[in-house]
Amino acid sequence: MDYGQLLYAPLYATLGVDAVIRGVYFDMFPIRAMDMTSGIEIGDHVGVKSIQPAAVVLAKSIAENGLTREDLEGATLELAAKFWRVKATMPKPSPVGEAQGEVYLIIEEDE
Repeated sequence: MDYGQLLYAPLYATLGVDAVIRGVYFDMFPIRAMDMTSGIEIGDHVGVKSIQPAAVVLAKSIAENGLTREDLEGATLELAAKFWRVKATMPKPSPVGEAQGEVYLIIEEDE
């Protein structure tokens, strides 16, 4: 089953927004992202959770540009007419694995 076509393509076409990622060691590239800058819960199941702004992108979009999740840490994300710094990444696997799923970009507003 192709979850990318069945689940993610319509979701990102409808709810996704255009964004641009710029890295220190790679050229900028456009990407489609889900804007979660109002915050998502981050933390383990036992400890205290915190609310952090985030963006969600397809893992496939990152790989197509020859990058890994680790390459995005410290990159700049232009999203919603603001510049954000990627502090960390977190995988959100699809039912068939991490490479076909999504990646949370944990971000902070870049000053």
